[in-house]
Amino acid sequence: MSAEQMEEIKKQFAAKVHQDKLDETKSLKEFGLDSLDVVELCLDLEDKYGIQFETAELSGFKTVGDLFKAIESKLVAK
Repeated sequence: MSAEQMEEIKKQFAAKVHQDKLDETKSLKEFGLDSLDVVELCLDLEDKYGIQFETAELSGFKTVGDLFKAIESKLVAK
């Protein structure tokens, strides 16, 4: 995994939620995302980066930081 990949993911996420800057401590709901939005985002990441999320894991993401940490750990493990 490269730092560039993570930066690209963060930029794509920021564009999706129409933000210039992301506060990773904010909840996903504060960005207007519901659980279906998170699942769709993760499915896109699975396809693009060849990573897998467990179903139970998807419901555990509360903040943007939680999501990014999980993505980063999966990219590193790949």
